[in-house]
Amino acid sequence: MAATYWQRRQQELNKSMEKDEEKLKKRLSSYFDTEYRKLEKQISQYYQQYGEDNVIQYRRLMESLSDSDRRLLMEQMDRFSEKYPEYAHLMPVRESIYKLNRLEGLQYSVRLQQLEIGAVENEQITAHLNRQAMRGVNAAAEVLGLGKNFYSNNPDITKLFVNVSWSNGENFSQRIWGNTDKLANYLNTDIAQGFARGDSYERLVRQLRQRFGKVSRNDAYRLIYTEGTYVMAESSIHPFTEDFEKYRLSTVGDGKVCEICRSVAQETFDIKDRQPGVNFPPLHPWCRCSFTIEVDDWDAWMDAYAAKHSGDRKQAESISDRLKNSTDRVILTSGARITDTFSPEALRFAEMYYDEIRSFSTDAKKIAQNLGKNEEDIRKIKAYLFEDKSLYDSDTGEWRRFDPDCAIAQSWQRLMTGKDIKPHDRTLIEHELYEMDLKKRNPEMSHEEVHAQASKKYDYRKGAENYYDSLKKHSENDR
Repeated sequence: MAATYWQRRQQELNKSMEKDEEKLKKRLSSYFDTEYRKLEKQISQYYQQYGEDNVIQYRRLMESLSDSDRRLLMEQMDRFSEKYPEYAHLMPVRESIYKLNRLEGLQYSVRLQQLEIGAVENEQITAHLNRQAMRGVNAAAEVLGLGKNFYSNNPDITKLFVNVSWSNGENFSQRIWGNTDKLANYLNTDIAQGFARGDSYERLVRQLRQRFGKVSRNDAYRLIYTEGTYVMAESSIHPFTEDFEKYRLSTVGDGKVCEICRSVAQETFDIKDRQPGVNFPPLHPWCRCSFTIEVDDWDAWMDAYAAKHSGDRKQAESISDRLKNSTDRVILTSGARITDTFSPEALRFAEMYYDEIRSFSTDAKKIAQNLGKNEEDIRKIKAYLFEDKSLYDSDTGEWRRFDPDCAIAQSWQRLMTGKDIKPHDRTLIEHELYEMDLKKRNPEMSHEEVHAQASKKYDYRKGAENYYDSLKKHSENDR
């Protein structure tokens, strides 16, 4: 299927965002390594001060924190407050330092370190997402003929998309602090239990290194990736919300599409009803889906746009051309308005939809339910019609797939959705089951002979031709 202009723009946006993500991940990874070395050094000092034979004397950790250590904690708190005043409220109560023992003092210091890591993550990820939001909203504006930098003079536009509470009532900053608190608790529990067990320095830091490395990196990378998908999708659909009504989920198309995204991608939704995590990207952590704008009738849309914008039909046509890119998007979406199944637009639709069918995983189940048929039979028909090399080509002496057929593509579409199923759609299922059975029982017969015999009993082609003839007559009468 040839990608539309907007789909290609989204692919470019995703590639640019992924390059930025890699740079950000490298920066954060280097920062995590530096911070872990600081923690390791701090643990080492405790073993030197309070240990014997590479084992901590636990009773010494229960003694009150020394004045010098208490002063170091105070200084650590002051540095954090001065550098990140907006996060100062996250620190424990200052007066509690006077009641700490040595173990608690170490744990307090670990928590302060994690708060600083969280503050750095917040700053770095916010800057990254602001850039993606501005990139997405301007790219969509360019598609609509508003210019490449339409929103550049409005930096506040990014506030609509960055650090908003779209998942479980939390924004990404809250999730960072949640992850920070989680890791601090893990580390402090590991430290306390390791000391109590009498772990050696090497064993304890090995456990902390695994915890620090895996948890901090994975949480940060997942947030960067998933939040990036949300920001890019929301910012790039924003300019479309005024003049368009429908969208459809667009999967990555790399052969690794999950069942959640594949299922949602089969439906069309109202833009005003989009819900990230439900019917709009991201549908799950690590999701990288996007969307396509859907229009039932481009001519009607252009008329409405021109009427709404002081009769500027020229601009409407320009926008339409950009989005369609010489390909009728409604044809690619639903095959609507096709009356000649041998026309170029019908062939384009058939080629596109055959590819779509091969990517579906629930279509056989839906068709079986809609028709009251055996699901395994429908799966066999799907493999026979769309997936397998079921046709022997006498000219080349090789087996190949059937050529894409617009009528069959649309029949499969209606059978799957269960909407407006036609009599010849049902005939298709009976024809193919009978044809496959004839081939199995008569392997010496050619496809042409088997097809002709099946058509005598279940004439799908005649039913399809009658249907499209009626559509053509109806279309001519409307002119």
